[in-house]
Amino acid sequence: MHSRIVLSLLLIACASAFAPGSAPGRAEEAGAPGTTGLLRYIGRDHATGLPAPVNDRFIAAHDAAVERYGKDEVEPEPPPPSQGLDLAAVSIPRLGVEAPTVRLGLDRFGRLDVPAGTTGIGWHPAYTSLPGNGASTFIVAHFEYGGVPGVFSRLSTLQQGDEVTVLLSDGSRHAYRVRSTVDYALGVIDMGALLKGREGAESLVLMTCSGPANEGEYAFRTVVLADRGAP
Repeated sequence: MHSRIVLSLLLIACASAFAPGSAPGRAEEAGAPGTTGLLRYIGRDHATGLPAPVNDRFIAAHDAAVERYGKDEVEPEPPPPSQGLDLAAVSIPRLGVEAPTVRLGLDRFGRLDVPAGTTGIGWHPAYTSLPGNGASTFIVAHFEYGGVPGVFSRLSTLQQGDEVTVLLSDGSRHAYRVRSTVDYALGVIDMGALLKGREGAESLVLMTCSGPANEGEYAFRTVVLADRGAP
C-alpha cells in the first residue's frame, strides 16, 4: 500500500466539466527561490513517516505514476467503517465556509476520492488522523464541480493566521491557524508528505484543484497547511 499511496495515489482525483480562468491569488510554486512552502519533493514512507530514498528507481516510478494518472482502472475501495468518532463539519470564516464532511475511499483509478458535489468536504480515514491525536488531518473539497464553484473555490486566498475549525461528531471543536498556502504543480506533489502534514506538530492540511484546467483536468493543487492553536 505504501507505493500505491506515495506514487500512484500521489494525485488526488480532480476533474472538471468546465475550465474556469486561472485561480485567484496563486502562490509561488513550491521550490521557487524565496518560497516558504509546505513541502519539498523528498519522497516519504507512508508507513513510517520517514523520508524515503529519492533514487533513480523512485523517480522513474513517480514519473510513470504521473504519466498513467487517471488511465489505469483498479477496484475502487470504500472508506473504512466508522469507529464511532468522526469528522462532522469544517468552518473557515474568511471564506464563509461552514460545510459538512463526508468519508471517502479510493476511486476506480486508485486515487484518493473527492466529494460528489460542490458542498461537501471529504476526508480519508484510512490515510489521515482525527484532530486531537497530535498528528495530521487531511481534508479535500472541490474548486469547481460541473461549472459551479465548490467549497474550496477560494482556498488559495487564505492567509497566514486565518482560522480553520474542525467539528467532530462528539461536538468537540478543534481550531487551527493557517501557516502557509502554496500551489503545487501536479507532477511534483509528494502525497506521502502531504498526508503527514507538519512533522512534530498537530496540523491540518486542506487541498483542492487550481486552474487553469486543460481538457477537464487541473494542472495544480492548492495546499493549505494549518497548525493547531486556539483562535
